Amino acid sequence: MPQKQTDKAKLMISIVSPDDASVLAEALSEETRCLHFTFLARGTAKSNVMEYFGLSGAEKNIVVSVIPESMERRLLSVAVNSLKLYLVGKGIAFTVPLTALSSLIANAVVADKIPAKGGNKMSTANKYDLIAAVYRQELSDAVLEATRAAGAVGGTLVHARTLSSAGVEQFVGVTLGAETEILLILTKRELRNDIMKAVQSVAGLKTDGSGVVLSMPVDALVGIGTTSDEYREKTEEE
Repeated sequence: MPQKQTDKAKLMISIVSPDDASVLAEALSEETRCLHFTFLARGTAKSNVMEYFGLSGAEKNIVVSVIPESMERRLLSVAVNSLKLYLVGKGIAFTVPLTALSSLIANAVVADKIPAKGGNKMSTANKYDLIAAVYRQELSDAVLEATRAAGAVGGTLVHARTLSSAGVEQFVGVTLGAETEILLILTKRELRNDIMKAVQSVAGLKTDGSGVVLSMPVDALVGIGTTSDEYREKTEEE
């Protein structure tokens, strides 16, 4: 007898206005059981780009949601339509894979869910990556300039602190900064390596920035100039 296939959990990350964060979480939770976290951030794009995307002069909220993979397309559609992400300046949402998760949380999220037949491949799969760079706060300007020169049009900054990292510091022979910035950059895959090398050149482990840079694949993406139309529910007037 064939083994019953089970659904998997994955991560949905949305960057929206503070007012829209709770609206999004409620809209997603109406569709299925989700676990949501949110925190404040700020944009980094140059003023003209920020104004075009509707991000200038305003704080942003990053909403991190644990969702069932089988509901990925539906929940992206909910995000697009509940927040009007098909309009310039409303925000962005994307999904990334998870390799492990607390079994209690995973069971709560995916219980009673049936995996989509043939998988759940999205049209933007493997086209984008999320870069995360962590470095000393005082080097933010230098890092932003370097990433822009490498092709990044902007990113999202989150203030953070380094905790209990003595073992790693001793192993690699560096001291990580206590006050750090986390720079998140969503980029096309062909630009990923150039942007990561740019960060390392000005804020890598062997520089004064004592930074760490990593990337992860993005499975699907909606908002600002992406394929949001395929998720949009059009009205009769349109």
